[in-house]
Amino acid sequence: MILTHLGYLLVLLWIREVTVEKVLPQPLDLSLTWYNEFCVKLSWNAPRDLDASCEVKYMFDVTRNGRLLASERKMKTEFERCLSLEGDVHFSVQTECNKSSRSQPVVYTIAAPTELVKNFYCFINSTVDMNCMWIAADQAPENLHLYYSYAETRTTVSNLSRCSDYLHREGKKTGCHIRGHFGALVFLQVNGTVNGSSLRNTFEVSPLYNVKPAAPMVNITKEGTELNLSWDYPEIGATYCWDYILNYSKCKEHLNKLIESKQPKANIPYDPRCQYRVQVKAVYSKDCGLGGSDWSKVAVYGEDEWSNIVIAIAIPSSVFLLVILFFCCLMKHREKMFPKIPQPSLIFKDILNSSKEQKTFIGNLYVPVEEDVECKISLENKPPLPIMQPDS
Repeated sequence: MILTHLGYLLVLLWIREVTVEKVLPQPLDLSLTWYNEFCVKLSWNAPRDLDASCEVKYMFDVTRNGRLLASERKMKTEFERCLSLEGDVHFSVQTECNKSSRSQPVVYTIAAPTELVKNFYCFINSTVDMNCMWIAADQAPENLHLYYSYAETRTTVSNLSRCSDYLHREGKKTGCHIRGHFGALVFLQVNGTVNGSSLRNTFEVSPLYNVKPAAPMVNITKEGTELNLSWDYPEIGATYCWDYILNYSKCKEHLNKLIESKQPKANIPYDPRCQYRVQVKAVYSKDCGLGGSDWSKVAVYGEDEWSNIVIAIAIPSSVFLLVILFFCCLMKHREKMFPKIPQPSLIFKDILNSSKEQKTFIGNLYVPVEEDVECKISLENKPPLPIMQPDS
């Protein structure tokens, strides 16, 4: 019995010892420095009192607004990354021993900066043109400026460039037109002075994720009983990223057709009696990003036959004329078609009054209109009487 209790005690001591061994010390002296406008370097010191048999590595995580941006396991006591401050950013470092146990994390936080602009977004029109738009915040500075750099690697960016073509609305800067070569990530900085303090907001955009190419140019050719429609691929994005919406009218009848094919062409049945008006719109696939083009200019093919035009105009015009004539006739003969009906109360009142006053009072009784009767009377000329002569 004593041996049993002694065994339990030894087991508990061993478990406690193992547990104590697994609680590793945290990294020391975590610090952060900016080595350019968009890139940071974090460094720390190795923890003390580590076991000599421990193969030490560090687990590093970066989160922004609760979303994991980066996660690495490394032996070095430093970490570099280029990022934007679009919300609170948290850097977390843990000590790891032999891939089995970790220390409590050490966290460094960069709070979200004061907002200078709202609803910041960018889109590209071609491989060399990008527009960035925003809404000025309530306390936006008058000396607001925009700068940008291209990401070269995860830890390096190109030299800072300044916007030279601003877009304005109501006297305020609301956008910037940037010309360059857009393929990878682009970092942007908006800065200015508010209440004597220099402030900045930083953003990162993936140009190929938000696109707005030029509208397609539609070509129409006739082949047999069909019309062949064709247009060029947009200049930006992969060819498999584009879908197309076709909108056309046939003899004034509007039709919409979604082209499922990734090829920039379509065929529609052709009626030689009709004129065709065609428009095409390119839509970016959700698997590739957001955006699309405007509708193309209207491409016209053929002419409507004169008989179709006459029918299309004559029938509505005739119906309209008949409606007008009907209402005119109704207004002219409304009294005959809808005579006024006297009110019964007035009739009884007139009868009572006539019995008292011994008068014939018609009141508001309905009196039919007397019809004029025409009688044709002809007078015969009476022959003159003979004059009597006295006897001689």
